[in-house]
Amino acid sequence: MKLKLDLHPIFSDSAKIETALQSIIEEAIEKRATEVEIIPGKGSGALKKSVIRFLDRPDIKALYHRMEKDGDNWGRLFVHFRHERNDSPGKQTAPVAMIVPMLEVACACCTEAIRLPEPEEPFDPVLVDCPWCGSPNRVRFRRDRANIFHLNTRLDYGEG
Repeated sequence: MKLKLDLHPIFSDSAKIETALQSIIEEAIEKRATEVEIIPGKGSGALKKSVIRFLDRPDIKALYHRMEKDGDNWGRLFVHFRHERNDSPGKQTAPVAMIVPMLEVACACCTEAIRLPEPEEPFDPVLVDCPWCGSPNRVRFRRDRANIFHLNTRLDYGEG
């Protein structure tokens, strides 16, 4: 099964783009699709770069097998999935890809949403690039008494 996502209708709304990308990846896993065709279009290439940054996020990259740029049409990407077969009687196998609980934090530069996996204990700061503007964000996590996450973000261009 192959799925297709055309980003032309929502090219100017970064929140809708990220939601659409997340949804198509989840749908591919749920329906056990072998390939997702993503069409960011040719344009200036900025949308394609942000799609590639989204696909390169560690939490997303863990969900698919490989990503390929179309050699004939540079306004198109292919994301390939490899699903474990579960057709032997009596044999229970865990799915290859699992949906990870996600948190959202605003980028310290452009204020667009950055989605990252829920951290495991202890809560060490995480350095993550914004999928939209590319700015490096240092995200600190804190959990309150009601077990709710609080996130703090600041730009971190390192030393030098």
